[in-house]
Amino acid sequence: MSKLEASAELQKIAQLLSVPSTSLSFLEHLPASELAQIRGLTTDKLFNDGRKLFQKLASASKLMPAGITASIGEKVFGPMLCARIASEMPHQRAVELAQKMSIPFLAKVTLELDPRRVKDIIQNMPLDKMRAVAKELLSSHQYIVMGGFVGFMKPENLKIILSDVSNEEALLHIGFFIEEKRIVSDIMRLLPKDRLKKLIACMRVNKELWPESLALMVHIEDDLKREMGDMAAEEHEDVLNDLIETVYQLQLWQDALPLFACLSASTQYKVIHTASMQRADLLEAALLHTNHYDLWHTFLPLIEFMGQTQREILADVILKQGNTFTENIVQTAIKHQLWQPLFDVLQAIPDEIRPPYIAHTKPFLHHAELSKLIEERNLSHWFN
Repeated sequence: MSKLEASAELQKIAQLLSVPSTSLSFLEHLPASELAQIRGLTTDKLFNDGRKLFQKLASASKLMPAGITASIGEKVFGPMLCARIASEMPHQRAVELAQKMSIPFLAKVTLELDPRRVKDIIQNMPLDKMRAVAKELLSSHQYIVMGGFVGFMKPENLKIILSDVSNEEALLHIGFFIEEKRIVSDIMRLLPKDRLKKLIACMRVNKELWPESLALMVHIEDDLKREMGDMAAEEHEDVLNDLIETVYQLQLWQDALPLFACLSASTQYKVIHTASMQRADLLEAALLHTNHYDLWHTFLPLIEFMGQTQREILADVILKQGNTFTENIVQTAIKHQLWQPLFDVLQAIPDEIRPPYIAHTKPFLHHAELSKLIEERNLSHWFN
């Protein structure tokens, strides 16, 4: 899991514990998968403590009319206890009681729920009630809670509720906290094309939202990545440049490089030729992170779109990092048969230190594509 996912997990834990996310800075070094596990165990601990009592209260709720039970819950028990009790009762009864409660109170109850424990309630709650609660949550910027419930809604209900979120900034925040990442593509497909374009346009005005946008794009299917990338490229050249700057400033290369690899060739070209990608400090950061996360198979194809100055910068960085660094590039290129970008790198390396790396390619001279490339570039003297 990525740096962006880890950030989302930390914020979710903070909300669960009702503490500022800054107070959890000691957990920042943990991977997102471990943070998710911590959150899950903490949630289970909170909900399992006193569970037998909540089960008895859920059973006792059947003894009185729904109106009276709902009134007691709202005026006496409060949101937290009602959430725990609702998690232990049949969904039909929970939905019946919810119909008797006020929208502001239901919104407070929602803040205390674990969506995994009430998925049947979510699935069977009347749409008008869900929309009203969602609007209440939206007005108080409860994006983490809304993101947690998205994955448990019926698609037809979710589409309507998403249409109620008229603010693109809010939509991106909710998307950042979606629990079920596997459904992100399905959710994106629920949005009309003009809404997707508005989301891209929003980036020009609200550059601080790029992490949320990038987090969404990381989890969508490749065809949607290409589509969204093309939309961003068509919007304005500043959009892609702002994306690159965000990646550099927040060191999000682990998320960004696999995304870039899925973009169309024309958009990849525009990415490489943004103003930011001409800078030596940024290119060096990209290379170092590429090596650290073993992402050479995603970075190497981008070299084909680079100009001579960029390649010279790359060669300088590669030589400074030493033999192991260069070996990683060569071995990845051979493994994935990325001959053209490999030769782009090798041609940028001085003649006197190139031969050892050329030696790695000799066993593959029989490969038709490699032989053709050697002939086209007049590089046969390298292999003598």
